[in-house]
Amino acid sequence: MKKIGRISALNTRVVRQNLATSMSLLIGKERFSGVFSPEIEKYEVGDLVQIKYKKVGFLNKMETIWLIAKNSEESGLSARIENLFYLLVALYLCFLALGVIYYGITLKFSIYRLFVMLAATCFLFWMGKSAYIRLMIFRYFIFG
Repeated sequence: MKKIGRISALNTRVVRQNLATSMSLLIGKERFSGVFSPEIEKYEVGDLVQIKYKKVGFLNKMETIWLIAKNSEESGLSARIENLFYLLVALYLCFLALGVIYYGITLKFSIYRLFVMLAATCFLFWMGKSAYIRLMIFRYFIFG
C-alpha cells in the first residue's frame, strides 16, 4: 500500500554500529516504522514523503520511502509562487501535447505524424507526472 503525507513526528536511532538506521514516523494519524541505510538522516519533520508499506499485524512496516519535497525549501512564499508557476506551465504543455495528438489522429495518416504523435504521447505522460507532483506539493504546502 502507498501513503502520501507530511511527516508530523520523526524518531530515528542507529542500529548495529552505523550499518542501519531504525526510523519511526507519524503521517496523518498513522505510525510507520522501518530499518534503512544510514543515509536516511535527510528527513525532517514537515517533509512531504511517499511511503510504500505493508501491514504486519497492527504495525505498518515501511518498505520504501521517497522524499517529494523538503519543508525548508518549499515553505517560503517565493517557493510557493514558483511551484504554482511550474504547475501551470506543466498543465499548459499537457494541453498542447493533447492538441498535437488530436490533430495527428484526425488528419491524413503519415509516418512522420505517427512519430510526432508518439513523441507527444511520451511528452504528455512526462508533463502529466510533473504536474501531478507539483499539484501534490502545492496542496500539502499551501492547504496543509
